[in-house]
Amino acid sequence: MALPIRLTLLASAALTVVALLLVWTPAASASDKDCADFNSQRAAQIFFLKHGGPRHDPDRLDGDNDGVACEDNPCPCYRGKHLPHRPSLEMALDRRIAVRL
Repeated sequence: MALPIRLTLLASAALTVVALLLVWTPAASASDKDCADFNSQRAAQIFFLKHGGPRHDPDRLDGDNDGVACEDNPCPCYRGKHLPHRPSLEMALDRRIAVRL
């Protein structure tokens, strides 16, 4: 009689663990970026560089590992390996936001 109780408890514990794993998703997967998320290659490159590129590419924006993200995205383009001097201004221009200086 003790064996069916143990099996029931074990099955309940296993189902609980599976349910928790299904509900608990990592936050990184929700913020994963793809080239389609960017209006231009420059916007993707600046994001890529700000987040560790070219040495670290968690979003896989640089498919051929040449240090340039989303090469097939439309220009304006930026193929530099370091952040430009004023990336916030360039990002605003990429999004066609009016910037008053």
